[in-house]
Amino acid sequence: MQSRRFSGLPAIGILTAVYFIAGKLGLMLASLHASASPVWPAAGIALGALLVLGYRVWPAIFVGAFLVNLTTAGNVATSLAIASGNTLEALCGAWLVNRFAAGTTVFDRPQGVFKFALAAVFSTIIGPAFGVTSLALAGFADWTNYGAIWLTWWLGDTTGDLLIAPLIILWSIASRRHWNTKEAVEVGILLLLLVVLSEAVFGGWLTISARNYPIAFICGPIVIWTAFRFTQRETSTGIFILSAIAIWGTLHGFGPFVRETENQSLLALQSWTAVLTITAMALSAGMAERRGAEEALLQQKAIVEAADRTKDHFLAMLSHELRTPLTPVISTLETLETEPTQTEDSKAALAMIHRNIELETQLIDDLLDFTRIAKDKLQLRFTPVDAHLAISNVVEICRAEADLRRLRVHLNLRANTRHVAADAAKFQQIIWNLLKNAIKFTPEAGEIAISSSNPSPEVLTISVRDTGVGMESEVMQRIFDPFEQGNRSFERRFGGLGLGLAISKSLAQAHGGSLTAQSEGRDRGSTFVLSMQTTSPAEGLGSPARASDETSRQGLRILLVDDHQDTCAALEKLLVRRGHLVAATHNVRSAMEAAARNRFDLLISDIALPDGSGIDLMTQLQAISKMPGIAISGFGNNRDIEKSLEAGFCEHLIKPVKLEKLEAAMERAVAAETVST
Repeated sequence: MQSRRFSGLPAIGILTAVYFIAGKLGLMLASLHASASPVWPAAGIALGALLVLGYRVWPAIFVGAFLVNLTTAGNVATSLAIASGNTLEALCGAWLVNRFAAGTTVFDRPQGVFKFALAAVFSTIIGPAFGVTSLALAGFADWTNYGAIWLTWWLGDTTGDLLIAPLIILWSIASRRHWNTKEAVEVGILLLLLVVLSEAVFGGWLTISARNYPIAFICGPIVIWTAFRFTQRETSTGIFILSAIAIWGTLHGFGPFVRETENQSLLALQSWTAVLTITAMALSAGMAERRGAEEALLQQKAIVEAADRTKDHFLAMLSHELRTPLTPVISTLETLETEPTQTEDSKAALAMIHRNIELETQLIDDLLDFTRIAKDKLQLRFTPVDAHLAISNVVEICRAEADLRRLRVHLNLRANTRHVAADAAKFQQIIWNLLKNAIKFTPEAGEIAISSSNPSPEVLTISVRDTGVGMESEVMQRIFDPFEQGNRSFERRFGGLGLGLAISKSLAQAHGGSLTAQSEGRDRGSTFVLSMQTTSPAEGLGSPARASDETSRQGLRILLVDDHQDTCAALEKLLVRRGHLVAATHNVRSAMEAAARNRFDLLISDIALPDGSGIDLMTQLQAISKMPGIAISGFGNNRDIEKSLEAGFCEHLIKPVKLEKLEAAMERAVAAETVST
């Protein structure tokens, strides 16, 4: 915050005049002694000026104080002593605030308010020490009345510092808050209520006020409201208005602070004002600090959200860029694997390439799945799933890898009630992760047993037990944490990201189930137990509707669109070898030209194209024909899939696309088109 600075003789002259006028007004309320007033705003003006303008304006305080006292009581010597005391008091207070309470930012924090109050209390000892002592020594004050005069002088200076200095400091600093219309109206209402209640307490409007009942507390809620809703500036202004009305009312005999003498009344009032000021300003500073913290949190939240969006975009692009090159590799591999003339070495090499590509694909899938789960954006489509069928499918998928490591996989599926309400793909992913984990951490020639049971008719329990490396108890406590693989040596030995089990547990919980781990210790194997609620099988549960055998056997006319040359060539070769007629294009324009020249049974299109998108292409084709379509893309989050389906695609396959998945999707698309027609 930047203060508005004044410099030079004009500033000193103006400050001298202001101090003189304030001093004369204050001494008008001096009743115990002509030079000692319980209301002394000049002290606050001096302290505020030194903090805002700097120590160089001290001559204005000295001259102003000298003139005030020279024209009031005493002589030149006592006036010089009083002026010296007032100047030293202000300089000491300013130094204490600058040194220990952050200067003009003192009211930004509650601690600063209390430090300011302490600085005011201790620095104002100097003024009465110089002033009352010099007057008593010169014979202008009675020594027997020294204590009462000293207390009046000190309390007047202290209250002046607490009430006037904050007003000067806060109004000299550019406010960071801009009021809207609603807040301006609220401030107006607050000021009106404050004036009305102040007059009710100190203005003699009510009989209860004239009887001096202790009703000053009714002004408290307004001051607290101001402190809560607005800044320290509005709070100090409200207290100043309240104090001015209270002084006027007390002098006229109204309010709860009227005592036997005018001086006693003002001393009681000023004590109440000092306590109210410290309390309200501390509360206001606390609220300002909280608002600042909230603003900082909002800014940090915006930064984090922007970074999160950037990360999501990066992961989506990374997924696309990593998946796209894998598609032609897998397609070519599948072509090579069907070649009849293969040696054992070439078969082993192709199997090794296939395994590593599948591992790379799974790492990408795990990373994206974990991101969706962490952001609570995982969408599940629940259907009745035959758990035994899903387990058998997973075992067949992983059998080649298990055989390569000479692992014996046993199935003991004894559950009578075996259907669960689940997302079929995600349920199978849970089982796949558990079996892959067992294969990964089980030494060669080990055993893996998968069993199922019904502890009760409503619960299905699936157990995956291995004879692998096992786990210590402290490892089991964190085995489901992301990026955790237990012993650090396992990371170097077995590799992977350590996300499979974390994803499986999150998926199990998303299905309303649980996943737990058990182990008797190192090298004694592990057991993972999945428990889920059972459900009744859907009527007619079985294989999905398929096209007729004749339709399955005959070739389709396929419009293939992909701007990645290798992917397009590999898929075209695979589809042609399956007996389909394929027109391969690489952008929206050429695809539309091909569709205008020929009639196709099926569209297979990438989403990201150089002159548009697969969604644009599907939308245009849907306008002229009802050709079914399959989207293939490296982008695979839920929103990408939804956009594809909304555009009219029957399926959205994520790269790399395996032949069996593509053929299954083609069958479903053609079958759906056959049913609809």
